[in-house]
Amino acid sequence: MESRVAGARLFHHLPYYNASIDLTEENGQLRFTCRRLHPGARPVAFEAMYGPSGGRSDTERGTLAHFLTERYRYYTEARDGSVRYADIQHEPWPLYDATVEIEENTLFEANGFSTPDSDPVHLYSSGVKTIASKSKRIPASRIQ
Repeated sequence: MESRVAGARLFHHLPYYNASIDLTEENGQLRFTCRRLHPGARPVAFEAMYGPSGGRSDTERGTLAHFLTERYRYYTEARDGSVRYADIQHEPWPLYDATVEIEENTLFEANGFSTPDSDPVHLYSSGVKTIASKSKRIPASRIQ
């Protein structure tokens, strides 16, 4: 198992999976291809072309972009059923409107979901450095 996936699963109880991932640039757009290879996991395939298509997107409080990216804590469930969390540090994400052409996507089907009827929201970012704290257990008495 790739060490980052193993570390995320072991120390943070995150549902990360081994996959074959290829990212290439073609005519100013990025081609992302992914095939899940994790032992025992349902197979997933995803392939798309994407890239920025305009100016920087508004990430003011109350916008969808702000809601989707300004997360500073995540929660997950460990194998023993306990709820855990970690605090996250990162600069605000630089977000841009994006064009996306999805060529293959079996993620919804592999996880038992219907494909959403609504139009997707597409945003592009070159990324930010993210640091997570140690995973901490939430006492069962605090879970409502």
